[in-house]
Amino acid sequence: MNVLKIMKIVVSGPLHCGKSSFIKFLDEKALNVEAKARDNKFYTVGMDLGVIRLNGFDVFLFGTPGLLRFKVMRDVIIQGADGIIFIFDAAHPEKDEDALIILNALRKTIGVGTPIVYLANKQDIAGARHSEIVRSQNYLHDDAMIFSTSTRTGENLKESLKYLVNLIYDNYSSLLTVLRSYETNIEGLAEKLEKNPVEMRDLLNNLEIKRFIEVDRLRRTYKVKQGLKLLL
Repeated sequence: MNVLKIMKIVVSGPLHCGKSSFIKFLDEKALNVEAKARDNKFYTVGMDLGVIRLNGFDVFLFGTPGLLRFKVMRDVIIQGADGIIFIFDAAHPEKDEDALIILNALRKTIGVGTPIVYLANKQDIAGARHSEIVRSQNYLHDDAMIFSTSTRTGENLKESLKYLVNLIYDNYSSLLTVLRSYETNIEGLAEKLEKNPVEMRDLLNNLEIKRFIEVDRLRRTYKVKQGLKLLL
C-alpha cells in the first residue's frame, strides 16, 4: 500500500482577504474557529484546517487569523510549515499595510528557504488590481510567483497550490537524494549536513512525521520511502 506523504501549508494574509474561502474551496469539510463580533461580522479567531490529497501527498492547509492582534496565534500556526500561501486583497489596497506587517512577521519566523506563493485575490470584483500591480505596490521580488485568483470562481486556486507543492518537493528532493546515501550511517549524515545530534534528531523526527522516511531506532538507521513525484 502506498503511504501518502504529509505537507503542512499555511494560508495567511490580512483580514477578509479570502483565506477561509481558499481553504473551503479546496476542502468543503474544512474546519474554522471563528466568532461573531459586535459589528455582526464573523472573524477567524483560531485557525482554519483543511486537507486535500494531491498525487502522493496529504496536504494540510492551516489558515491564520487576519486581525493584527492575533500575532501569537499566527506564530504558533506557522511552526513547522513547509510553505506559505500568502493572500493579498486585490480589490482593497487599503489592506496592504496590514498585509505587509503580517508577511514580514512570518518571514522572520520561517526558515530562509521556505517557499512562499502569493495570490492577488478577488479578481471577480470590478476594479481589482492586476497581480503585477499588487507585486509592485508591495515590493515583492521579481522572481516571486503571484497568481491572479478568485475564491468565488475558483480561478487559479488549485493551480497556485500545486505550484507551491512542487516548490516544496524541490526543496526536499535534494535532501532526500543525500539521505538515500546515508541510510545506515546517521553520524556520516550529520557530518555531511553539518548538524549536531539535537538538530539531526529533530530533522529525522520531522521527516518521519511527514512520512518521508522510516526510522529504526534500535539499529540507528532509517529508510527513505519511495513514490514521491511532482504534480504535473
